[in-house]
Amino acid sequence: MSSAKTRKIADEKRVFQEEWTDMFFFIKKKEKPFCLKCKRELAVMKKENLKRHYETNHSELKNLDGELRKMKIKELKKDLHAQQSVMTSFCSTNDAVLTVSYEVSEMIANKFKPYDDGTWAKEILVKAAEKLAPKSVHLFQKLSLSRPTVCERIQEMGQDIEDNLKKRAGKFVNFSLCLDETTDIKNIAQLAIFFRGITSDFHIEENLLSLESIHGTTRGEDLLQKLLQALGKFNLPLDKLCGVATDGAPAMVGKHKGLVSLLKKEMGAKGIRHDGLVFCHCIIHQQIFCAKSVKFDHVISVVTDCINFIKKRDLNNRIFKQVLKDFDADYDDLLYYCAVRWTSCGNMLRRFYSLLPEIIEFRNLKKCPLTEIEDENWLCDLGFMVDFTKYLNELNVQLQGPNQLLHTMFSKIKSFMSMLSLWENQLKDNNCTHFPTLKQHNPTSCTQYALECSSLLESFKARFQDIKSKQLELDIFSIPFNVTPASAPSELQLELIKLQSDDALKAMYLNKPLLEFYRVYFTKEEFPNLRAFALKWLSVFGSTYLCEQFFSKLNITKSRYRSRLTDENLSMQLRVATSSVRPNIERLVKRKNFQKSH
Repeated sequence: MSSAKTRKIADEKRVFQEEWTDMFFFIKKKEKPFCLKCKRELAVMKKENLKRHYETNHSELKNLDGELRKMKIKELKKDLHAQQSVMTSFCSTNDAVLTVSYEVSEMIANKFKPYDDGTWAKEILVKAAEKLAPKSVHLFQKLSLSRPTVCERIQEMGQDIEDNLKKRAGKFVNFSLCLDETTDIKNIAQLAIFFRGITSDFHIEENLLSLESIHGTTRGEDLLQKLLQALGKFNLPLDKLCGVATDGAPAMVGKHKGLVSLLKKEMGAKGIRHDGLVFCHCIIHQQIFCAKSVKFDHVISVVTDCINFIKKRDLNNRIFKQVLKDFDADYDDLLYYCAVRWTSCGNMLRRFYSLLPEIIEFRNLKKCPLTEIEDENWLCDLGFMVDFTKYLNELNVQLQGPNQLLHTMFSKIKSFMSMLSLWENQLKDNNCTHFPTLKQHNPTSCTQYALECSSLLESFKARFQDIKSKQLELDIFSIPFNVTPASAPSELQLELIKLQSDDALKAMYLNKPLLEFYRVYFTKEEFPNLRAFALKWLSVFGSTYLCEQFFSKLNITKSRYRSRLTDENLSMQLRVATSSVRPNIERLVKRKNFQKSH
């Protein structure tokens, strides 16, 4: 025997009748009957229920007839509308105040400011509102920007960005990592891990994966543990990993216990092939190491001693600045040399050479003449170093920046190596065409400068041998129309022939950016292997520039004035400050209960 079907009110499809408003003082609100008089809502849209409520609770309204009844209904509707408007306005105002609180907190994080600045920012806003918008001062006074509140807001925004990145990471078909380690002002090791992921439609995402604080040892196994934790947090599987870029430190690239070696073992233990993984020693670091092979210490030492003589003593520095002012010099002071700053040496030498007449005048004033200027060979060496370090600085700046692809960076290295070869041959013939500062001193022989170019060229060749071994793969990716198909891997040969035979695609390749060419014209059906090959190389890092830039921001954030900043607060503030993804403040406001400032 079948059970009786349960009756559902929704199935009856009752409809509100307009005449019930005049008869019982009811309107329809959110699909329910709503009494205008007592502001109560009934459960069932049924005439008998409305009538019973009207006769039981509002029998005095029966005496109203005709126009009086219509006027009363109109008045009650107006009161209800006014009440709803007040509530809507109140909620809207509170949401706006809360939104401003989040946005000011975001600005504090972006400028690497302490949380206490929220209180100061509120004082400024209130003071400005008193003059510019006196009627709205009470809104600014409601702003909650105390230290704990700003800290909480930044935490929530950092978590929102992290959640957003996790969703995006789920769409990656390939990703690569760049990581580097530094020590903060409290001697805590900080491991910065960045990822570059790419989706099947060639959308590239480059962002901070994690900042891991290490309070113990920083061996390869410690770094690997932190790396695997970060990858697990973002659900990034190792079988999608295409490359790792490091700074080349022993803990990173040690043969047996370095992070790279241990990562290979970890992948092997999980049955994941790692023979196609691209491990890259940061190109910028290698360029710096090569530049240090240029030995002109007799020039650098004299210049730094002279600068220290002028700048270390306050009186000397003031007198020298006055000399510069009197001579109407192009600069107002000299620059210090800092070995860890990539372009410091070149900038220092160029500034020193530009201000050489003023320096000579000052040294004579102090009865401490610069004897080296009488040595023409020393001046030639100085001129050569000014020009040479200028070229090195230009190369370094070209290699910097986010979203740099490996083949582009290596192309710049190869271009510089070709220039070194050219300069070597020209300097052997005493041709100083590309060294204008050296040329001013008419050197009798440039052989030693040619030897320096030759030595630097050999250093570049040795340093970049690992990347040069991947030249064929880089060419297949970046210049597929110029590669001989027979030299390519077997799985790419037929597709390369097909590609190189298509004149329309060749025209698109010549006229479109490389990323757009692959995204638009490389279909999965027509070029599946070449497409997968391109996805891999588009995701590979060529340097740890992002880590170096991040460490500069870390040092500003966790300074000697904020040395007690916790690991979690440091991580979240830097995520908000450095991420290309903005927090969804509107969504955060909806989740939050408004609390006005006391």
